Amino acid sequence: MNDTRQSQHPEPLGPQDGRIFDPARLYHVGICVKDIAATVRFYSDAFGIGPFTYRDVSFEDATYYGKVAGYSGKRAFAQLGPMMLELIELGEGPTIQKDFMEQHGEGLHHLGFEVDDLAMAMDEANRRGLTITQSFTRPDGTGFAYVDSDRVGGTIFEVVEKVRP
Repeated sequence: MNDTRQSQHPEPLGPQDGRIFDPARLYHVGICVKDIAATVRFYSDAFGIGPFTYRDVSFEDATYYGKVAGYSGKRAFAQLGPMMLELIELGEGPTIQKDFMEQHGEGLHHLGFEVDDLAMAMDEANRRGLTITQSFTRPDGTGFAYVDSDRVGGTIFEVVEKVRP
């Protein structure tokens, strides 16, 4: 059987040919957890995942279903081969992660795709009839947005434009 996966991302990156994101740009998996410290210990001890880096997050200007509704929380990150694992612990404020935890409990929350132009990806999502459920945009235009892709298939997709050095 031939493996047709490519190890390098085709250019240009981000939305192309009318797509919201390039599927080859999958770069992280987000998992909602009740207790980051306990989850990190378990993943490290049982599976050898790590090292993890921790981050307290605060997105005061984030939107929740189109309205400014900042939030805070904790994150832990570890590299899994070519992908990043993101653990998400809830903090204050309304979030789609809080909605997920209330409906499903802990578990896989989203797949994150890197884009080169967040605004273009969000515009394309809106053009296709998708709702931006939560987003945050920095003054330089970088940031992230989640779309309601879970309405079919059950998985949320996130588009992320990373801060450039």
